[in-house]
Amino acid sequence: MSTLAGKTVMVTGANGGIGKDVARQLALRPETARIYLACRNRDRATTAKAELEAATGRHIFDIVVMDVADLGSVRAGLAATDGSVDALVMNAGVIGPRSMELTAGGVTTVFATNVLGHVVLLEGLLAEGRLGEVAVLAGSEAARGLPKLRMKRPSFASTSADELATVIDGSYFADGKTDFNRAFGQAKYIGALWMAYLARQHPDRRFITVSPGATTGTQAANDIALPLRIAAKYVMPALGISHKLEVGAKRLVDGVTDPTLSSGVFYASAANKLKGPLVDQAEIFPDLANPSFQDHANEAIHRFTT
Repeated sequence: MSTLAGKTVMVTGANGGIGKDVARQLALRPETARIYLACRNRDRATTAKAELEAATGRHIFDIVVMDVADLGSVRAGLAATDGSVDALVMNAGVIGPRSMELTAGGVTTVFATNVLGHVVLLEGLLAEGRLGEVAVLAGSEAARGLPKLRMKRPSFASTSADELATVIDGSYFADGKTDFNRAFGQAKYIGALWMAYLARQHPDRRFITVSPGATTGTQAANDIALPLRIAAKYVMPALGISHKLEVGAKRLVDGVTDPTLSSGVFYASAANKLKGPLVDQAEIFPDLANPSFQDHANEAIHRFTT
């Protein structure tokens, strides 16, 4: 996002955690004139708005009620906004056993929340000519696997559109035990491929996937298994494996504001790390830069957007 005044930003999942701090950090930048807080719960959004106004001394926050797991809600929220959105931060996400439940559209909640709702939102802005400069999707090192947390790397036999579609509707696990951690990593992987696809289609804008890294002070770990929850909340901070909330949020803010971050790239921590400098993940896993895989991800996703 350029430093010219009068910029409008939208942040999904902005009522708490990383999304809320992204909104706070962007509000402290003088070029930011308006921030849409896109949240599924109006009461929580209202509380967040008041807290952000108190923290920043600025009254530039507008609430948009939007549940990204519900495509109708996304379209309604989009219709409730006006003007250009110079920067879109697609932060909302979910993980945990309940995330494997199917939405009314036959999509796992983990995929609907982390990816599909954001597809409808971003592509809606593009179709209306309302995306000004940059879109940032919250990624995760889980897209390359997290051995330290016993999360397997997403792997596919062919990475065809048909195979990727089985992730979206949950049938990938039809013949075996459902692994919601792996499903989360798969969703983030497919999301990163889709963003790279969009970057190729729209070279005049920036489409970047950025992982906030292992971040303390969020609610993300609340719904995962107890051993992993304890590790995320207590063990990892004690061992220096994770970083503070404002650091994780700043990664996404950098995705918006740092022009040296290249469109189409998935940025996250270095290999075997969960924090530290951002690195192009295609340098670790070249398949992320495979145009055919990107095309297949886009095709699979759009089987579920109507």
